[in-house]
Amino acid sequence: MRSLAAILSVLAATALAACQQYPPGSGLPGPDPSGGSSYPEEPFVAAQSARAFGDSVGVNTHIGWSDTPAYANFDAVQMRLHELGVRYVRDGLCPTCEEWISRLQRLGAGGIRANIISTDLGSGTARMDENLAVIRSRLRDAVVSVEAPNEPDQQGDSQWIAKTRSYQQHLWTAVKSDPALSQLTVLGPALANPASPAALGDLSAFVDRGNSHPYPGGGTPLNNIDDVRRLANITSGGKQIVATEAGYHSDAGTTSGHYGTSERAIGIYTPRLALEAFRYGFERTYIYQLADPWNNVSGFENRFGLLRADLTPKPAFLALRNLLRTVDANFAPVAAPGGLRLGLESAPPDLRQLLLRSADGSYALVLWRDVSVWDRVARTDLNPTPDAVDVVPGQAIALAQRYDPVISDSEQQRWTTPARIPLILGGTPVVLRLVPGAG
Repeated sequence: MRSLAAILSVLAATALAACQQYPPGSGLPGPDPSGGSSYPEEPFVAAQSARAFGDSVGVNTHIGWSDTPAYANFDAVQMRLHELGVRYVRDGLCPTCEEWISRLQRLGAGGIRANIISTDLGSGTARMDENLAVIRSRLRDAVVSVEAPNEPDQQGDSQWIAKTRSYQQHLWTAVKSDPALSQLTVLGPALANPASPAALGDLSAFVDRGNSHPYPGGGTPLNNIDDVRRLANITSGGKQIVATEAGYHSDAGTTSGHYGTSERAIGIYTPRLALEAFRYGFERTYIYQLADPWNNVSGFENRFGLLRADLTPKPAFLALRNLLRTVDANFAPVAAPGGLRLGLESAPPDLRQLLLRSADGSYALVLWRDVSVWDRVARTDLNPTPDAVDVVPGQAIALAQRYDPVISDSEQQRWTTPARIPLILGGTPVVLRLVPGAG
């Protein structure tokens, strides 16, 4: 029979080996802190940096439109951009417009950098060179990327193919041969018509990133993702895509082919659009657009704004703002995001998930369903049948907090050391903040 000292020695060695195998904070499964049995075996879900998700979201602006109600008060515009939480905007540039340049400088000084449309189809390379000179001398800290003419295939120019190829090569050479500009990312052209990429041909030698405008047209976000990728790859050779325009307008009565959507539905779809684009590997998605330019002006082009012309928020602004806040999108980047062991029980086939890690070691598990909340033909809101889903931790979770960004950026519910987290999911995204426990 072993002595008591021998037994204690064996137990101590076993405990030490367990600690070495699963050190605290390793993210690997450990014992139930409540004293129960081991956690169930669940798949390892890799995380991405919450900061990287924040970097993937931008918004289109028209800060040079100082004669419109929306952009007359730039102080208010800048405040709304910071409230939204984006760090990137897409805009044009006028090389002789001091107020325009000053506004871009102010954005850059406040941590918001721009993708600049360098010219239009009619102005050509002369305007492009003038804009690049302004970027070189006055906007180097305010600009992150440049692109050539926007949607050149729908400008009514029969020479658009030759011009677009020429302008793209000129832009690439001008930027990459200039040490003061060479760090800028050069985007390819975004095209409007499905037949245009094949007509334009391969420009991959003259782009850092592909470019697309994946407007859902009143449907669910990125319902056409396979077509978007296929068409963008024709011109960019499979390089990573930046969506320089994507969004919804609220002119539900329009007779155009670009279907409208209710403000309620846009408030649900917009955060899902940002999530889907990041999940599919888009480097950045610029929501179109920050604000409706004019008050009480008909036409769907005036109804894309996250803000009204008086800069009051629409539901989409609040929902996107709340999403960025609740996932910690503005915190420091995480070089090695790791992940968690998590299972989803009773998950419907339309369920999507994204796990994001914050700099403090906590996580945000975002769950949403790829379901319609708007009938674009009947022009009516839809309420999809809710589904019950259980999140089952495969490791210790000290605290779980539920947020519903379409409603608020405040905590809605919490669980301490949960063995499972029951959720009811409809059409809106849900954010679960998860704090790993010891063990």
